[in-house]
Amino acid sequence: MKNKLTAPMNITGETRVYVVVGDPIKQVRSTELYNKLAADKGLDVVFIPLHFSAADSEAAIAGFRVFKNLDGIIPTIPHKPAFLKMVDELTPRAQMVGAVNSIRCTDDGHWLGDIFDGVGYVNGLLANGRSPAGKSVLLIGSGGAGSSMAFALAEAGVGRLLIFDTIMDKADRVAAGVARYFPAVEVSTGEPNPRGFDIVANATPVGMAIDDPFPINPELLTPHQLVTEMIMQPEVTKFLQAARNIGCDTQVGYEALKGQAQANMEFFGLK
Repeated sequence: MKNKLTAPMNITGETRVYVVVGDPIKQVRSTELYNKLAADKGLDVVFIPLHFSAADSEAAIAGFRVFKNLDGIIPTIPHKPAFLKMVDELTPRAQMVGAVNSIRCTDDGHWLGDIFDGVGYVNGLLANGRSPAGKSVLLIGSGGAGSSMAFALAEAGVGRLLIFDTIMDKADRVAAGVARYFPAVEVSTGEPNPRGFDIVANATPVGMAIDDPFPINPELLTPHQLVTEMIMQPEVTKFLQAARNIGCDTQVGYEALKGQAQANMEFFGLK
Protein backbone atom coordinates (compact mmCIF):
# COMPACT_ATOMS: atom_id res chain seq x y z
CA MET A 1 0.00 0.00 0.00
CA LYS A 2 1.33 3.41 -0.94
CA ASN A 3 2.15 5.96 1.72
CA LYS A 4 0.06 9.09 1.55
CA LEU A 5 3.25 11.08 0.91
CA THR A 6 4.21 9.03 -2.14
CA ALA A 7 4.82 11.40 -5.03
CA PRO A 8 4.45 10.59 -8.75
CA MET A 9 7.86 10.71 -10.40
CA ASN A 10 9.25 10.89 -13.89
CA ILE A 11 12.98 10.37 -13.45
CA THR A 12 15.04 11.16 -16.55
CA GLY A 13 18.67 11.71 -17.43
CA GLU A 14 18.18 15.38 -16.50
CA THR A 15 16.83 14.71 -13.01
CA ARG A 16 19.02 16.14 -10.27
CA VAL A 17 19.79 13.78 -7.39
CA TYR A 18 19.85 14.29 -3.60
CA VAL A 19 20.77 11.50 -1.18
CA VAL A 20 19.94 10.84 2.47
CA VAL A 21 22.61 8.63 4.03
CA GLY A 22 22.56 6.70 7.28
CA ASP A 23 23.09 3.46 9.16
CA PRO A 24 20.41 2.28 9.77
CA ILE A 25 18.26 3.90 7.07
CA LYS A 26 14.88 2.18 7.35
CA GLN A 27 13.63 4.71 9.93
CA VAL A 28 14.20 7.65 7.59
CA ARG A 29 11.02 9.41 6.47
CA SER A 30 12.60 12.51 4.98
CA THR A 31 12.83 11.12 1.43
CA GLU A 32 9.03 10.76 1.30
CA LEU A 33 8.53 14.31 2.50
CA TYR A 34 11.17 15.89 0.25
CA ASN A 35 9.95 14.08 -2.85
CA LYS A 36 6.39 15.17 -2.14
CA LEU A 37 7.50 18.79 -1.66
CA ALA A 38 9.56 18.66 -4.86
CA ALA A 39 6.66 17.14 -6.83
CA ASP A 40 4.28 19.80 -5.54
CA LYS A 41 6.70 22.46 -6.79
CA GLY A 42 7.13 20.76 -10.17
CA LEU A 43 10.87 20.30 -9.66
CA ASP A 44 12.87 17.73 -11.65
CA VAL A 45 14.72 16.30 -8.62
CA VAL A 46 14.66 13.08 -6.61
CA PHE A 47 15.68 12.28 -3.02
CA ILE A 48 16.85 8.71 -2.40
CA PRO A 49 18.01 6.89 0.77
CA LEU A 50 21.43 5.21 0.79
CA HIS A 51 22.57 2.75 3.44
CA PHE A 52 26.25 2.22 4.29
CA SER A 53 28.26 1.76 7.47
CA ALA A 54 30.58 4.26 9.11
CA ALA A 55 33.49 2.02 8.12
CA ASP A 56 32.64 2.63 4.48
CA SER A 57 32.05 6.39 4.74
CA GLU A 58 35.42 7.33 3.25
CA ALA A 59 34.78 5.22 0.17
CA ALA A 60 31.23 6.53 -0.14
CA ILE A 61 32.33 10.16 0.10
CA ALA A 62 34.99 9.59 -2.56
CA GLY A 63 32.30 8.12 -4.79
CA PHE A 64 29.92 11.03 -4.23
CA ARG A 65 32.64 13.43 -5.32
CA VAL A 66 32.59 12.08 -8.88
CA PHE A 67 28.84 12.26 -9.53
CA LYS A 68 28.00 15.24 -11.76
CA ASN A 69 24.25 15.17 -11.14
CA LEU A 70 24.46 15.00 -7.34
CA ASP A 71 23.21 18.32 -5.93
CA GLY A 72 22.91 17.55 -2.23
CA ILE A 73 23.64 15.15 0.63
CA ILE A 74 21.75 14.84 3.91
CA PRO A 75 23.85 12.83 6.39
CA THR A 76 22.12 11.18 9.36
CA ILE A 77 23.45 8.94 12.14
CA PRO A 78 26.34 7.96 12.18
CA HIS A 79 27.75 9.88 9.20
CA LYS A 80 27.66 13.51 10.32
CA PRO A 81 31.23 13.56 11.75
CA ALA A 82 32.74 12.06 8.59
CA PHE A 83 31.00 14.54 6.30
CA LEU A 84 31.93 17.44 8.58
CA LYS A 85 35.57 16.66 7.86
CA MET A 86 35.04 16.42 4.10
CA VAL A 87 33.08 19.56 3.20
CA ASP A 88 34.94 22.43 1.54
CA GLU A 89 33.16 25.19 3.44
CA LEU A 90 30.91 25.59 6.48
CA THR A 91 28.18 28.15 6.98
CA PRO A 92 28.51 30.32 10.11
CA ARG A 93 25.82 28.19 11.81
CA ALA A 94 27.67 24.94 11.07
CA GLN A 95 30.90 26.50 12.35
CA MET A 96 29.14 27.53 15.57
CA VAL A 97 27.56 24.10 16.14
CA GLY A 98 30.53 22.12 14.84
CA ALA A 99 28.40 19.70 12.81
CA VAL A 100 26.66 19.31 9.43
CA ASN A 101 23.53 17.49 8.32
CA SER A 102 23.07 19.09 4.92
CA ILE A 103 25.55 19.59 2.10
CA ARG A 104 24.97 21.57 -1.08
CA CYS A 105 27.05 20.26 -3.98
CA THR A 106 27.67 22.87 -6.68
CA ASP A 107 28.46 22.29 -10.34
CA ASP A 108 32.13 23.12 -9.79
CA GLY A 109 32.47 20.40 -7.14
CA HIS A 110 32.30 22.69 -4.11
CA TRP A 111 30.60 21.25 -1.00
CA LEU A 112 28.96 23.72 1.42
CA GLY A 113 27.83 22.28 4.76
CA ASP A 114 25.08 23.55 7.05
CA ILE A 115 23.01 22.05 9.87
CA PHE A 116 19.25 22.24 10.27
CA ASP A 117 18.35 19.79 13.07
CA GLY A 118 17.92 22.60 15.57
CA VAL A 119 16.34 25.00 13.11
CA GLY A 120 13.85 22.30 12.14
CA TYR A 121 13.07 21.53 15.77
CA VAL A 122 12.39 25.19 16.59
CA ASN A 123 10.38 25.60 13.37
CA GLY A 124 8.27 22.64 14.47
CA LEU A 125 7.62 24.22 17.86
CA LEU A 126 6.68 27.55 16.31
CA ALA A 127 4.42 25.94 13.70
CA ASN A 128 2.41 24.41 16.53
CA GLY A 129 2.18 27.57 18.62
CA ARG A 130 4.83 26.47 21.12
CA SER A 131 7.40 29.24 21.11
CA PRO A 132 10.41 28.37 23.29
CA ALA A 133 11.17 32.05 23.97
CA GLY A 134 11.61 32.64 27.68
CA LYS A 135 11.04 28.95 28.51
CA SER A 136 13.20 26.52 30.46
CA VAL A 137 14.42 23.48 28.53
CA LEU A 138 15.98 20.18 29.56
CA LEU A 139 17.88 18.90 26.51
CA ILE A 140 18.81 15.21 26.58
CA GLY A 141 21.73 14.53 24.25
CA SER A 142 24.46 16.73 22.83
CA GLY A 143 25.45 14.91 19.65
CA GLY A 144 24.86 16.27 16.16
CA ALA A 145 21.14 16.84 16.66
CA GLY A 146 21.38 17.86 20.30
CA SER A 147 24.15 20.40 19.79
CA SER A 148 22.25 21.95 16.88
CA MET A 149 19.10 22.12 19.01
CA ALA A 150 20.98 23.78 21.85
CA PHE A 151 22.18 26.63 19.64
CA ALA A 152 18.83 26.99 17.86
CA LEU A 153 16.95 27.11 21.16
CA ALA A 154 19.38 29.73 22.45
CA GLU A 155 18.92 31.76 19.27
CA ALA A 156 15.14 31.46 19.74
CA GLY A 157 15.45 33.10 23.16
CA VAL A 158 15.07 30.36 25.75
CA GLY A 159 15.56 31.60 29.28
CA ARG A 160 17.22 28.53 30.77
CA LEU A 161 18.85 25.52 29.12
CA LEU A 162 20.21 22.44 30.91
CA ILE A 163 22.06 19.89 28.77
CA PHE A 164 22.57 16.27 29.75
CA ASP A 165 24.61 13.63 27.95
CA THR A 166 25.92 10.26 29.03
CA ILE A 167 29.31 11.67 27.95
CA MET A 168 29.27 14.84 29.98
CA ASP A 169 32.41 16.27 28.36
CA LYS A 170 30.35 16.61 25.16
CA ALA A 171 27.56 18.39 27.02
CA ASP A 172 30.08 20.72 28.68
CA ARG A 173 31.56 21.68 25.30
CA VAL A 174 28.14 22.46 23.84
CA ALA A 175 27.15 24.46 26.92
CA ALA A 176 30.38 26.46 26.71
CA GLY A 177 29.67 27.25 23.06
CA VAL A 178 26.13 28.38 23.80
CA ALA A 179 27.39 30.59 26.63
CA ARG A 180 29.98 32.14 24.30
CA TYR A 181 27.57 32.96 21.48
CA PHE A 182 24.43 33.61 23.56
CA PRO A 183 25.50 35.10 26.91
CA ALA A 184 21.92 36.08 27.80
CA VAL A 185 20.90 32.40 28.08
CA GLU A 186 21.31 30.65 31.43
CA VAL A 187 23.00 27.44 30.27
CA SER A 188 24.41 24.59 32.35
CA THR A 189 24.96 20.83 32.37
CA GLY A 190 23.84 18.28 34.91
CA GLU A 191 21.66 15.34 35.75
CA PRO A 192 18.45 14.95 33.72
CA ASN A 193 15.82 15.69 36.34
CA PRO A 194 12.94 17.27 34.39
CA ARG A 195 11.11 18.78 37.33
CA GLY A 196 10.67 22.52 36.96
CA PHE A 197 11.31 22.60 33.20
CA ASP A 198 8.76 23.80 30.65
CA ILE A 199 10.12 21.65 27.82
CA VAL A 200 11.85 18.25 27.92
CA ALA A 201 13.54 17.40 24.61
CA ASN A 202 14.99 14.01 23.74
CA ALA A 203 17.72 14.53 21.15
CA THR A 204 19.12 10.99 21.38
CA PRO A 205 18.26 7.90 19.30
CA VAL A 206 17.20 6.10 22.49
CA GLY A 207 13.68 4.93 21.76
CA MET A 208 14.11 3.87 18.12
CA ALA A 209 14.35 0.18 19.07
CA ILE A 210 11.48 -1.57 20.82
CA ASP A 211 13.72 -2.78 23.64
CA ASP A 212 15.43 0.58 24.25
CA PRO A 213 15.27 1.99 27.76
CA PHE A 214 13.75 5.41 28.44
CA PRO A 215 16.14 8.34 27.79
CA ILE A 216 15.27 9.54 31.32
CA ASN A 217 12.94 8.28 34.03
CA PRO A 218 9.44 9.30 32.85
CA GLU A 219 8.11 9.06 36.41
CA LEU A 220 9.90 12.35 37.10
CA LEU A 221 7.79 14.19 34.51
CA THR A 222 4.92 16.36 35.66
CA PRO A 223 1.59 17.12 33.94
CA HIS A 224 1.46 19.99 31.44
CA GLN A 225 5.17 19.84 30.57
CA LEU A 226 5.91 19.70 26.84
CA VAL A 227 7.85 16.54 26.01
CA THR A 228 9.35 16.29 22.51
CA GLU A 229 11.20 13.78 20.36
CA MET A 230 13.45 13.90 17.31
CA ILE A 231 12.88 10.19 16.54
CA MET A 232 10.86 9.50 13.38
CA GLN A 233 9.99 5.84 13.91
CA PRO A 234 8.15 4.84 15.93
CA GLU A 235 6.13 8.03 15.57
CA VAL A 236 5.06 7.84 19.22
CA THR A 237 7.94 6.43 21.24
CA LYS A 238 7.28 4.72 24.54
CA PHE A 239 8.79 7.82 26.20
CA LEU A 240 6.17 10.05 24.55
CA GLN A 241 3.44 7.56 25.44
CA ALA A 242 4.57 7.52 29.07
CA ALA A 243 4.55 11.33 29.05
CA ARG A 244 1.00 11.37 27.65
CA ASN A 245 -0.11 8.94 30.33
CA ILE A 246 1.15 11.38 32.96
CA GLY A 247 -0.73 14.29 31.34
CA CYS A 248 2.12 15.98 29.48
CA ASP A 249 1.74 17.75 26.16
CA THR A 250 3.88 16.05 23.50
CA GLN A 251 5.35 16.69 20.08
CA VAL A 252 6.50 13.91 17.74
CA GLY A 253 9.76 13.97 15.80
CA TYR A 254 8.01 14.37 12.47
CA GLU A 255 7.19 17.99 13.37
CA ALA A 256 10.92 18.73 13.50
CA LEU A 257 11.39 16.95 10.18
CA LYS A 258 8.81 19.18 8.55
CA GLY A 259 10.51 22.27 9.97
CA GLN A 260 13.87 20.98 8.78
CA ALA A 261 12.53 20.28 5.30
CA GLN A 262 11.43 23.89 4.98
CA ALA A 263 14.94 25.12 5.82
CA ASN A 264 16.67 22.49 3.72
CA MET A 265 14.67 23.14 0.57
CA GLU A 266 15.61 26.81 0.82
CA PHE A 267 19.28 25.90 1.37
CA PHE A 268 19.24 23.70 -1.74
CA GLY A 269 17.58 26.47 -3.74
CA LEU A 270 14.48 24.32 -4.34
CA LYS A 271 11.78 26.97 -4.25
